[in-house]
Amino acid sequence: MVGDSNREATVSPCNPRITAYAFRWGKDCFPAADRLCSGGKPSANPYPQIEPPMKQAICTAIRLTMTVLLLSAMAGAAEVPQLRVGGELQASRAMAAGSKDTRVRSAGIKPERPVVRFYQMVGTRPVWVDEDGLRPHGEALLAAIGKAFEDGLEPDAYLMPSFRAARNDAVAVSNRIHPENPGRCSQLDVALTEGMLRYAQHLSQGRVMPETLVQQWLAWPRSSTRDIPAELAEALNDNRLAAYIESLHPKGQAYQKLRKALQTYKAINQSGGWPTIVPGPTLRIGDRGARVDALIRRLKITADLFRDAPTARRGYDMSIEAAVKRFQRRHGLTPDGIVGKRTQAELNIPVQRRITQLQLNMERWRWLPDSLGDRYLMVNIPAYALHVVDAASRIDTMRVIVGTTRRQTPIISGNMTYLEFNPYWNIPRKIARRDILPKVIGDPAYLVRQGIRVFDSWDRQALEVDPASIPWEQLSTRNFPYRLRQDPSVANALGQVKFIFPNHHSVYIHDTPGKTLFNQQERDFSSGCIRVQTPLALAQHLLDEQGWDRDRIEATIARGQRKTVVLERPVPVHLVYFTTWVDADGTINFRKDIYGRDRDLLIALEQTRSNPYFCSNDGSGNPMLAAGNTLKTSPISTTDGSASARVPASFEPAGVMTGNPMSGI
Repeated sequence: MVGDSNREATVSPCNPRITAYAFRWGKDCFPAADRLCSGGKPSANPYPQIEPPMKQAICTAIRLTMTVLLLSAMAGAAEVPQLRVGGELQASRAMAAGSKDTRVRSAGIKPERPVVRFYQMVGTRPVWVDEDGLRPHGEALLAAIGKAFEDGLEPDAYLMPSFRAARNDAVAVSNRIHPENPGRCSQLDVALTEGMLRYAQHLSQGRVMPETLVQQWLAWPRSSTRDIPAELAEALNDNRLAAYIESLHPKGQAYQKLRKALQTYKAINQSGGWPTIVPGPTLRIGDRGARVDALIRRLKITADLFRDAPTARRGYDMSIEAAVKRFQRRHGLTPDGIVGKRTQAELNIPVQRRITQLQLNMERWRWLPDSLGDRYLMVNIPAYALHVVDAASRIDTMRVIVGTTRRQTPIISGNMTYLEFNPYWNIPRKIARRDILPKVIGDPAYLVRQGIRVFDSWDRQALEVDPASIPWEQLSTRNFPYRLRQDPSVANALGQVKFIFPNHHSVYIHDTPGKTLFNQQERDFSSGCIRVQTPLALAQHLLDEQGWDRDRIEATIARGQRKTVVLERPVPVHLVYFTTWVDADGTINFRKDIYGRDRDLLIALEQTRSNPYFCSNDGSGNPMLAAGNTLKTSPISTTDGSASARVPASFEPAGVMTGNPMSGI
C-alpha cells in the first residue's frame, strides 16, 4: 500500500470507484468539433469563413466518426477490459506483431497495461486525489510535471484539462471534486496516473524510438529494463516521488548542460528575444550606424559581447570583431570577424528555433546509455569532430571529414579492436562501380597511377587480372565482377593507418592523403567513413598503454609493409549526431543540420505528440475519461479557395474504460 505522510489511507467513497469507466460520448469529446459546432454561439466558431451548410456537414461527419470509433472501442473491451493509453497502445500492437523492439520485450513485463499494473501494486485505490481534493502525492506530482519544460517537454501534454490551469493551485483542483459526485476523484486519479507514467517513460527513454526514425541508427541503446509502474509505486510508498523523477533523467554532464542552456534561451525568449539585423552590406571594423547598433545588442544578449559594453554611438571596433569571431566559432562558421550573409543569417535565426534545437538534442541524449565507457572515442557528425575521452575527460579533439548527404555517415556504436598501418584499401563495390569505373573509362592509366590492382572476384583465392586486358567500356554499374584493391602508398585513400570497429555498414576511421580538405569549415566529403586529420596522434592515444610511442609508430609506417596491431583493451566508438552541445567552459554551440535529421525528429515528435481528448456528456466541463490521439487532419475548403483551416479526420481511441472493478483485471 502506498503511504501518505499527511493523510490516513481510509476507505472513502472514491475507493470503490477505481474502476475502468465506460466511454461516454458528447460534444466535448472532440475540441475541434466542440468549437466548430457550438450552435447559437457564433463567436465561438474559429472558422467564420466556413459557410453554414459546410459547417453542418463537417459537424455531422465528426460526430458520426466519433460515435462509431468509441462504440467500437467499447465493444472490443467487453471481453478483456483494460486501459491502454498513448504509446502503450502502439507498444501492445508491436508485441502482437512480433516486434523486435527491445523496449517492449526486454523488461519481461506487459507494456500495454502499465496503469492497471500500477493500481494493482498500490492496492487498487486512489493515490493522488480523494473526495477532499489533492493529496500530498498529487500536489507533488503536479509540481513535478509542472517542471517538464526544464527537460524540453510540455507539462500540458501529461495533464487533462482540469489540471492544466491549476498545476500550481491545489484549491482550484479540489473545487472540481464535488461531494455529490464521489466517483469524480477516481477519474481524476486514473488520469494523473496515466500522465505520470507517460511522463516517466518520456524522461527515461525519449518520446520516439530512434531506430524507427533513422534507418542507420545502430548506436548502443539506453537500458530499457526499468519497470516504471513498479518503480513509481515503490517511490510513492517511500515518499520519494521527486527523487524518483530526477533519477529518470540522463545522468551525463552533456545532458545536464543542455538543460541549463535551455533555461538560458527560454529566459532570452521571455525577455523578447534578440533584434533582427536588417539586410545590407557586409559589416566590418570601422562601420557605424543602426545595423552595427543592432549587432551589438544581439551579441550582448547571448554573451558573445560583454553585457556592460556600451551600445549607443559606438562603431564596429576590435572588441566587436572579437565578439563576432566568438559567435562564428560557436556556430561553426569561419571566424573571420566580419558579418557577411552567412553570419547574418545565423544571427537572425529566432530564439525559438534555438530552443527547439536544444530540445531535439536533449531527446537524442535520452536514447543513449548513461555511460559511454571509461575510455572512448566520439565522432559528432554535424561538428566534424572526433573527441578522445578518458576518465570522463576530453583529452583531445581532432577535425574529421564525414559522409556526404548522399552517402551519410550512420549512427553507430562499436568496439575498436585493431589498427592497421600501411593498409590495403579493398574498394567497396558501390564506389568501384559508381566512382572508379567512369575514371578508368576516361583514363586507362588511372589504375596504374593510383596503385590499384584488379582481381577477378571477391574470393580469397581470386586471381589478379591485367587492367589492359579488360574491356572497361563494356562494363557498367550492374555488370562489374571485379574487385579493386589499392596497395599501401602515399596515394592510398586510407592514408597510413585505419582504425577498425567492426560494424554492419563497414564504416571505419582512417587517414587520408587529402589534407587540404580539413581547412574547410563544413567537411562532408566522404562516402560514409570518417577521415581524421591527425591519425598518428590518435594511434598514439590508443596504443600508449601497450608501449607504443610516436617513434615506434612512425618507424612501423616507414617500413611500408602492412601491419595489424590488436588492441589489448577494445575502445568503444560512438558516431553520434548532435547539432547543439555545451563545452566544458559553458560555451553553447550550434551547428547546421547537415543531414536534415533535426527536421525529421521534429516531425516525428509532432506526429507522436500525445494530444488527449476528454469527453463530457453534460456540458459541465467535467471530462469523463475517454482519451485519444488524432492520427491525421484534413483541410477544410474555404470560400476563398484556401485550405488553411483543418479539422481532425481520423481519431484513435487511446483508452478503453469499462465498468468492471480494476482489481479484477
